[in-house]
Amino acid sequence: MPVDRAVSILARFTAAQTALIAQFREHAPGSGERQTAADAWSAAQIVCHVAMANEWAASVLAGSTLLAQPVPAGFTERFSPIDVPRQKTFPLPAPAVVGAEAALERLRASGHRMSKAIASLTPERGSSYGVTLPFGTISLFELAELTTAHVARHTQQVERALAVQ
Repeated sequence: MPVDRAVSILARFTAAQTALIAQFREHAPGSGERQTAADAWSAAQIVCHVAMANEWAASVLAGSTLLAQPVPAGFTERFSPIDVPRQKTFPLPAPAVVGAEAALERLRASGHRMSKAIASLTPERGSSYGVTLPFGTISLFELAELTTAHVARHTQQVERALAVQ
């Protein structure tokens, strides 16, 4: 049932967001802001990037960013986060300098907005409207699923960044 789909996505998003927040909060003071290599993001930058992606996706899902269009006739959902090429799905670079507390607060606020946006998806809007990303067109339900997978993937990246320090 489509209504259950939004509830299911919301539950997975909440779990991923909670895991990322917990992972990031466990770091030693100051360690979240250290870069592990010259070309690597700090854990705080990763968290800020996730927050920015959440904000963007929430605005698309809620309709405040007018990118969603009716999907083409014959459109079939086929999306799997595993199949998405490892490219800049959300080309949103984090600020060069960001504090851990500021990044965490932005992540919390973006998670709240994203949760509200997912909960507001109706069956019609979630499956009949979509966005075109570099790898193809996906429904709004699929965008919510992609954003959830994005949070989970970066939770692992934050864990690695904090472990190196």
